[in-house]
Amino acid sequence: MEIKVATKDDLETINFLEKTCFLKTEAASYESLRSRLEVYSEGYDILYVDNKAVGYIGGLKNDTLELNDDMYHDSSLHCPRGRYQTIFSVCILPEFQRRGYASMMVKHYVEQRKDQVDGFVLTCKDHLIPFYEKCGFSFEKVSKSTHGNVKWNDMILKLC
Repeated sequence: MEIKVATKDDLETINFLEKTCFLKTEAASYESLRSRLEVYSEGYDILYVDNKAVGYIGGLKNDTLELNDDMYHDSSLHCPRGRYQTIFSVCILPEFQRRGYASMMVKHYVEQRKDQVDGFVLTCKDHLIPFYEKCGFSFEKVSKSTHGNVKWNDMILKLC
């Protein structure tokens, strides 16, 4: 098992994982993923098991403890020196789920970036709140997000 920081060359891999793990209404478009990797590929990690990409995690940076829906579609909103790391996606291929890979990936992601930001922010569905709490995040509030026409919750991990 290995976690590698993504590069622009990993677009096809990340796109495949995104389309496999998320509903069509929630998955990022190929163009959005391309744009994100162009502006901040170092904000994305890929998990490999036996040399097979089985999951990824990633997002952009901003200066607020909120993940605005506009960021999903407009990577120009990325703040290179932003105080907060957003997490847009945490996904593991279905056949590799329930093995602890997602929590390991989230904890690794935070550990590798904690000295660069004041905190982390993500949105999740109700059933994932306990998972993210076990990873160190706290429920903040029901999100204003309307992404994919579903209810989301703001989860934060403050470092200072």
